[in-house]
Amino acid sequence: MKAPAAPEGEGAADTTTAPEARVKSSGIKLKELLVRVAEQSDAPKKTQREVSEAVLAVLGAALAAGEELNLPGLGRLKVVKSADKTGGAVLTVKVKNAGQKKEAGGKEALADAGEDS
Repeated sequence: MKAPAAPEGEGAADTTTAPEARVKSSGIKLKELLVRVAEQSDAPKKTQREVSEAVLAVLGAALAAGEELNLPGLGRLKVVKSADKTGGAVLTVKVKNAGQKKEAGGKEALADAGEDS
């Protein structure tokens, strides 16, 4: 991935490739998470919110305690660094294998489930 070109008149564009691209995003806030959960569930809205908040609280407590999480659909989460700062603890979490599952035997499927081969 190439760096964005500099505006005209401000020097040559940097055409080097970054060794590790970082994705910048505003992130998903609780409200957006609840909307997405609602799209996947037919449970009452109040129940969705209570369950979502409880799950997030349990996940946060487990990570704060240094526990490793292994969650299908998300991957393996492990705290690699933590620091106490004013206002709370800062955790650096490594997420591994958050991609698609491989078929048994370590081989990827050639077709999606339900597709004719």
